[in-house]
Amino acid sequence: MFAVHITGVTVFLFVAILGPVTAQSTYTRKSLTGSEVTLPCDYDQTADGDWIVITWSVLIDGTFQNLFLRQTGSTSNTITPPAQFVGRLAIDGETNLRLTGVTIADEDQYRCIVTAQTLSPTTFVNLEVFKQHTAPMVQVEYDPLASDISKVPLNTTVTFTCTSTGGRPPASLTWTVTKGGSQMTITPTYTSTNDSLGVGDTTSTFNFTTTEYSVKYDIQCTASGPDPIVDRTSATTSFTTEPDPSVTTSKPQGQTDTKPTSGTRTGEGGIGTGAIVGIVIGVIAALALVAALVYFLLIREKKPGKGKEDGVESGDADVTYHATGHPGAPENLSRPSPNQP
Repeated sequence: MFAVHITGVTVFLFVAILGPVTAQSTYTRKSLTGSEVTLPCDYDQTADGDWIVITWSVLIDGTFQNLFLRQTGSTSNTITPPAQFVGRLAIDGETNLRLTGVTIADEDQYRCIVTAQTLSPTTFVNLEVFKQHTAPMVQVEYDPLASDISKVPLNTTVTFTCTSTGGRPPASLTWTVTKGGSQMTITPTYTSTNDSLGVGDTTSTFNFTTTEYSVKYDIQCTASGPDPIVDRTSATTSFTTEPDPSVTTSKPQGQTDTKPTSGTRTGEGGIGTGAIVGIVIGVIAALALVAALVYFLLIREKKPGKGKEDGVESGDADVTYHATGHPGAPENLSRPSPNQP
């Protein structure tokens, strides 16, 4: 009995002094500023038993300060968290902690302790906070200045500058340059600056001199960063060098020069010289046809037996008219009777 009793006392004292056995795990979570993140807290009811209290805390200046205390039968926070976390905390599921409106100041280590009947698991979560950089912008400079990017002269120095701002960490910049559709090798330079919070800007520059005629260049800049930062790419910047002035562009077979000759007016609202000549010829031909028709009709009217001939007019064959006062004048004529031979 004593031995058993001693043994029992010994076991009881061991449990009372050391408490429930604990298990630890560590996670890393990444988030962008302005978003929300869920911090995990390990708990297994089967292995750990029913939980009694869930306590979330954050490491501030080397000391863990309580953020959220949940007791059995409640979902609300029973403590007041530090000022920067007020209104931004909630339990997700049973033990996980949801943090909204993430800021750079939230980057730290968080701890969750589940006080349960059998075990008291402890979870550490390292929160890393990133800031999305801006989309890269590309600027181009031509030396000497090019007035037409479709005909950039040879021996022109072209300088490209790409800038992305406000990233945490500052963005990494890469170039994609093609010359006549083929990848072109360049040697860019990079500079970056950042403030005390690790937020900064990045700039990259490279240049080259044009040496070939009729070559098209396409340039893009991409700004990238670690997950969860999203890569962003600039719009494509393009230019083409001038054509070779010694090469004459030949016309396709059968094609003629349609450039109007001097004095010819073409286009909307104008009549070409050829059209005017055609109209004039048509009018003259019409007038000639009318004149010929009139002449033909006059000749028909003057055929023999149909008009005047030797002072005798057409009419009754037995009547002859003469000038007035002449013995044969109308006033002196007598018409023979029908029975007179």
